[in-house]
Amino acid sequence: MLFALLASLGGCPSSAKTPPVAGKAAVEPTGPRFDLAIESPTGAVKGDPGTVRIAVSPRAPWHVNLDYVPKLTVGPTAGVEFDRAEQRGDQAERFDADGLAFVLPFRANAKGTKRIAGELHFAMCADDACAPESVPVDFTIDVGCGTEAVC
Repeated sequence: MLFALLASLGGCPSSAKTPPVAGKAAVEPTGPRFDLAIESPTGAVKGDPGTVRIAVSPRAPWHVNLDYVPKLTVGPTAGVEFDRAEQRGDQAERFDADGLAFVLPFRANAKGTKRIAGELHFAMCADDACAPESVPVDFTIDVGCGTEAVC
């Protein structure tokens, strides 16, 4: 399942500034700064491992701030175990100016619909502004039985 969330505009001063190109107006960092995609399976089998990928894609003129350590956290979910319920930048699948992505491994131990909720913290920068971001991570996975007679 793929969800796309658009972030709203905001900002704070940046220590790293790129001067505008001579003879051209500076690009104003207006509109959404990034897209957030949560790629999760629509279903899972009780006892089998699964993964969810949470990715941030900057929108021009914004980029991921590499000086701000991103953090993904998910709260406890009955019937679901996470290999790492909290991850930081060095554990990200991708962490560069062009994107940020975390892979969240899990194992469902009970059948039914499981709602997983958490938060992703990171920062975006443009030429003259940086903005810390805190976005909710929220998705559901339907857990069923495999070929077992008793589940």
